[in-house]
Amino acid sequence: MNGYIRKIVAVILSLIFCVAVIVGVGVIFSVRNVNIEYIYYSEDGQASSSRTYADYVTSADNLNALKGQSLVLLSMADVESCVSGRFISVQSCNKVFPSTLDIVLKERVEQFCRPNSSGGFDVYDSEGVYMLSRQENLNPADDSPDVLVYAQDESFSYVVQICGYFNQSFGSLRNLVRSASVSHDAILGSDNITLSLYSGLSIVIYDYDEYAEQKISAVYEIYDGLSESQKLRGSIYAVSRSGSSSAPYAAYYNSELGY
Repeated sequence: MNGYIRKIVAVILSLIFCVAVIVGVGVIFSVRNVNIEYIYYSEDGQASSSRTYADYVTSADNLNALKGQSLVLLSMADVESCVSGRFISVQSCNKVFPSTLDIVLKERVEQFCRPNSSGGFDVYDSEGVYMLSRQENLNPADDSPDVLVYAQDESFSYVVQICGYFNQSFGSLRNLVRSASVSHDAILGSDNITLSLYSGLSIVIYDYDEYAEQKISAVYEIYDGLSESQKLRGSIYAVSRSGSSSAPYAAYYNSELGY
């Protein structure tokens, strides 16, 4: 009987010890400091718009409310849920033990627009996140158009992805690309994305859901080798090559003038 009681006491003491450890760890590794850096485009040294700055202020208040929570258990989703509005996003979040959160908030930058049913345009950032609607396709940051996209909802994310790869390879997007459109080639049975450049050149990505990044890289290699006059006309095509013994994709230039 005494042995049984001793076991019960030992179990109870073990539980108390475990609870004490958990509580202690929770106290030691609870959030005490929230450091927030805000990256935004400036106009005369001020935040780019009062609406954007209002989102930042609200989000900062929400993020500071994380103080006291367990740094160990805190997730990126918890941090992102504190960000208010459509105009800023979480660029990074780093845990600095034992008690600090370093968070970088970034203003979303307009990059794409799509015609809407009201005769205006829906505006999206570089990740394809909806920001706002306006009547004109004119980005107030530089008074130039956003990339005009003709695509249904189900293919819009592919356009965003292709344009992201384009930006990585070419070093720019809005300065070069006027519009992006999605089409289906009934003869070849392929779904294609066409990027129309301001220079007059077109880039056509066949089967855009296959080897997209590699195709854009191949397109850039072709583009980089063109003469200045060639960049003013014609098309660069990127295609899949099923069954090829070399690369499963290829890119080539067609002046569409026969020479």
